[in-house]
Amino acid sequence: MRFISSMTWVKKGVSKTPIRIKIDENEMKQLFSEMGPNEEESEAESGSENEIKNDGDISTHEDKNNESGNETDNIDKKYNLDNYDNEDDELKLEQLNSLACFPTNVDDAFLTKKDDGEDSDEEDIEIKPNDNLLVCGTVDDDDSSLNIFVYNEEEGDFYIHHDLLLSSVPVCVEWLDFDPTDTDSAVNYLAIGTMNPWIEIWDLDLMDSLEPEFTLGSTKKIKKKKMKAELGKKPKIAGHTDAVLDLSYNYLNRNILASASADKTIVLWNLEEMKQATKIKNHKDRVQAVEFHPVEAFTLLSGSCDSTVALYDCRNPKTNKKIWKLESDIERVMWNKLEPNYFLSSDDEGTINLIDIRNDKPVACIKAHDSSVCGLSLSSKVPGLLISACEDEIVKIWDIKSHNFEKIYEDKLKTGEVTCVKSSPDSAFVFSFAGTKCNEPKVWDIREIKEVRERFYERMNIDLAEEEQKMEQKISKRRERALKFKNLNVKKNKLNKFLNFRARSLRLEIFCSIFCSSSAKSIFMRS
Repeated sequence: MRFISSMTWVKKGVSKTPIRIKIDENEMKQLFSEMGPNEEESEAESGSENEIKNDGDISTHEDKNNESGNETDNIDKKYNLDNYDNEDDELKLEQLNSLACFPTNVDDAFLTKKDDGEDSDEEDIEIKPNDNLLVCGTVDDDDSSLNIFVYNEEEGDFYIHHDLLLSSVPVCVEWLDFDPTDTDSAVNYLAIGTMNPWIEIWDLDLMDSLEPEFTLGSTKKIKKKKMKAELGKKPKIAGHTDAVLDLSYNYLNRNILASASADKTIVLWNLEEMKQATKIKNHKDRVQAVEFHPVEAFTLLSGSCDSTVALYDCRNPKTNKKIWKLESDIERVMWNKLEPNYFLSSDDEGTINLIDIRNDKPVACIKAHDSSVCGLSLSSKVPGLLISACEDEIVKIWDIKSHNFEKIYEDKLKTGEVTCVKSSPDSAFVFSFAGTKCNEPKVWDIREIKEVRERFYERMNIDLAEEEQKMEQKISKRRERALKFKNLNVKKNKLNKFLNFRARSLRLEIFCSIFCSSSAKSIFMRS
């Protein structure tokens, strides 16, 4: 089963054309030298086992070996099997290297066209200044990876650029631009929380990387029995002791990253020193969501499966906090960046709450879905534009500008259970969706929905009539492309049917000819 477990956008102008990591000849030699002895040992062990097994079976199969001895001798002579073990099986890197490739096409004597191909490769991996990256944590059975997609709204491009292999399921991802080794440099990093208790930080500007740039927390797994035995001693464990479920980067204090975990704690990480700064122990169950305030640098929001949402002042989180007790387990929490005094929360019963931090109770509450609301996202530019999605594939578009929930549109996605919904940081009406039945994320420009245009264009000071004409042209072109693709598939299916029919006919003709000839031969023999 393949599905997308987590997802985030990278804004335009941040990503550079990535550098491809290559293994040089010395590193290859080292890899082969490290690999060689292990393989020889395994062959020696298997050989000794076979010798023991063969010694035990000599007496029982002696007669059979005598009968087939002549045939075996003939085969040995024909294929020179007697000298098979004496042949040189040593893998020589120099020979393999010259056989496999040349450093450049110019060095290859068998190529008449000496084009090195570097220009085409650079074009394939080039990232333009107006490209967005959409980074998806993907799970494929026992394998996990990070797939990096390129989205260009102006040119209509959307394709996978490269991927990175991961050691564990990527539960959450968060983009950050802080480099501990050079605090003034602009970097393109991604923090990944997995089922392990540590956080991996990868460089998105590197291709074919095999390991993260940095790791936060201890990479040593702690056994539960040992942990229970040490609980009475109150051990001070840096970082988490269970899976990391959510991450939030502080864009105002760039050296701070917050992580929420299944161990019921929140950890604030000092990226400059690469260690834990503060551990918050407030919730009684696993912490599923965490997010920093968009304006106030020291304000943090968290949601837990103990049905509470908590607000902290990170300078003194033990005393400076406020807690809202809600009805069900919290799935998502999200600040309204265009109205910083308000935030949203969703739970596993399908309820969405709109809360003013100055009040003790929610301002508005609605039973939005019939199942857990795993997808919750506000537009980065349009006031009041909210999208929610749940496990039954239903997506709904809401208007919450007047501090209540007014449904604008509803549709069913073909993504399976929705795992995440994210809004583009640069496009007001572009959202991405992922679920348990889609191999790739779905990017949706909701301007194609008439109800959305009629409701939200006025808030963005967009000329409705002019945009309607542009959108109709865009939709008509998309329909033409879809119709051409459909007709092409129809023609392809007809051709495949004809070829299959012709192949069956030929097989039938051959069978009939063989059957008829054999029947005639049998009749002749009888006569």
